[in-house]
Amino acid sequence: MIDPDWSLIDLDPRTWRAIGRFFDPSQYIRAAQPGEHGLFVLHDGTRILRAVDSQTGVRYDLALDALGDRQALLERVYARGEWQRVHLIDKRHLAEVARTSQAMTRRDLTLDQYYHMVYQLLWNNDGGYLCLPPRPASWNGWTYMGIRAFVAQLPDAATVALGVLDGDELMIGLILELRGGLIRVVTTFEALGEPALVAVSSAAFEHLWSLLEQRSSVVGSPPPAAVLLCTKAAFETWLTADDKHAALERAAQSGTAYWRLQLPEAVC
Repeated sequence: MIDPDWSLIDLDPRTWRAIGRFFDPSQYIRAAQPGEHGLFVLHDGTRILRAVDSQTGVRYDLALDALGDRQALLERVYARGEWQRVHLIDKRHLAEVARTSQAMTRRDLTLDQYYHMVYQLLWNNDGGYLCLPPRPASWNGWTYMGIRAFVAQLPDAATVALGVLDGDELMIGLILELRGGLIRVVTTFEALGEPALVAVSSAAFEHLWSLLEQRSSVVGSPPPAAVLLCTKAAFETWLTADDKHAALERAAQSGTAYWRLQLPEAVC
């Protein structure tokens, strides 16, 4: 939910280094997982064109001459037990995905809408891309529709903030300003005009919330609606946990995370 005309203001290098890994859209689309040993079989709908092993390169020894039943072929090759995942990809399908996505300009869609469209083009097809095991249904439990649902429950104008500390060092100090369900401004804790936080505590959280409220009254930014302050360990656990809320609850009980979600009365 990123506005095409969003503004980036004073993104400090520490925060950028810490969140840079999330700006790889392909990781939310692909079936292959990092470090996974896979076999990619490319065909043109009638014949096998090439089989490529992600570790050893092109494989000529697999006797994959006839395409036949695609699902049966996929299962037979995967049953060899050599690969963690086998991909069966129609070259014509990839070409159509590329043609359609390139024809749609970024001005027609927000950034997230564009990549969600590519995701749907790639996977919502009649066997154009098959893999075994099937592609993950989410990225570490995060889904596009889940994030949209979260944003939809926030006030029309809202500030969302994330503070992550590694020991006493601020690793992430991120502030997002949303209006109409779209991210309009991305900035950092430097915009608060005070030294960075040095602890994860109830007092530090309340101070952070207060600074966000002061910023809203002074510069006209949206009031805070969702704020999370936590340790690096709690952040990494929450990021990958199947049950996100339970992970935060455990972190809260151990004093490693504090958060507040302030929703409109109609939502509450």
